[in-house]
Amino acid sequence: MSEEPLQGNSALERVLDISRRMAENRELQPLLEFVMQQAVEFSGGQHGYLVLVEPDGTLNFQVKYGNPSDREGQSVSRSIVQQVISTGEPLLSRNALEDANLSAMKSVFNLRLQSILCVPLRSRGKLLGVLYLENRDIPNAFTRQDIPPLNIFAGQAAIAIENAQLNEQRERFAAELEERVRERTVELEEARWHATANWEAAMQENRLRTALLSNIAHDLRSPLNTVVGALDMMKEGVFGDVTEDQVLWIDRSLTATRQILRLVSDIFDLSKLEQGGLELYPETLEIGGILEQTLAIAEGLRQNDQVELAIEMAPNLPPVWGDFDRIQQILVNLVSNALKFTTSGTILVRADLADEETLLFRVADSGEGIPAENLPTIFDRFSMVDLNLNRRRKGTGLGLAICKELVEQHGGQIWVESQVGVGTTFSFTLPVSKERENAK
Repeated sequence: MSEEPLQGNSALERVLDISRRMAENRELQPLLEFVMQQAVEFSGGQHGYLVLVEPDGTLNFQVKYGNPSDREGQSVSRSIVQQVISTGEPLLSRNALEDANLSAMKSVFNLRLQSILCVPLRSRGKLLGVLYLENRDIPNAFTRQDIPPLNIFAGQAAIAIENAQLNEQRERFAAELEERVRERTVELEEARWHATANWEAAMQENRLRTALLSNIAHDLRSPLNTVVGALDMMKEGVFGDVTEDQVLWIDRSLTATRQILRLVSDIFDLSKLEQGGLELYPETLEIGGILEQTLAIAEGLRQNDQVELAIEMAPNLPPVWGDFDRIQQILVNLVSNALKFTTSGTILVRADLADEETLLFRVADSGEGIPAENLPTIFDRFSMVDLNLNRRRKGTGLGLAICKELVEQHGGQIWVESQVGVGTTFSFTLPVSKERENAK
């Protein structure tokens, strides 16, 4: 039996302490082992099993604690486990061999079971599995007073297990995506090397490659958006209350999943641009509204309080002629790129009039700068600056290529000026609104 009964404030304090430690463990298998160990020690049991229910309904005996001897190939009463799964209610027996409801079970007789306490693992209304605890040496090892605190413990454990399962699924999905992209890249490289020098054959290869990437990106967008939506709903408490620790891990999962979604969206946009299928919807747009919305989005991307974001515009600027969403995408991509390489100082977004027919936009940072040898290829697809200082920054290598395509599709030009240790300025031009020209 437990040295300290599972009753009163002391039991609840132990549950809260264990819950905090469970929330810190994101890896599923170590978490399951920790839960099982704590459950046995917490309850005063002798042996224990943690059983998970697979999506197809099969039982997965994940972790055992203690060393119960097997009899006739059995080490746990599956009948008792199945009964708790079926009813969804805790099961307590002070002496299973003399319990009228259990003694007829073959497993109870074979294993010579005495004290048994089995509780469901339930999170947000979903049954994940059960905690099975036993003592084969003595009866009355557990009492009804043990059930409430163990139920609370099981509820907290179930939430931690579900979060770890979601994290494991996300990491597996990211690895599968990376492998699929790698495999497709290898296939495309092989196709390139074996292509004929015939111009038409080369163009056909490029169309096939673009279509393939577009299809992959299109197929991945919906499930990724579903994952983001589910995590957002979980964070907002739609499926039940969440603790601060759980919100922390949900936020980290959201950040990683959104990073994958940005990669997929970049691939999709670039492939559409190459195919000429990304249609623009140009209209007359006020510069101030574009800059203010860009600043609002960029503030959500900023994670470093040492970096200040600012916008400026020359007085009496005419409106621009372009697609609002795509111009904003260009500016947000450039600011996002600047945030990766700026640890302190200011990132300034400014608009000026270059001439009567052209507007000039600039995004200037005080970051690490780009080496001169990298500048000629900075707008190439998958081009990434390789400085030891910024190996920790992650990106798709597609954002600047997309900016170049979008600017040129608007009839403008884009270029970069940079000095290592001083900062970088990306500049691009867009046409003044046709309505302004017609009014002259």
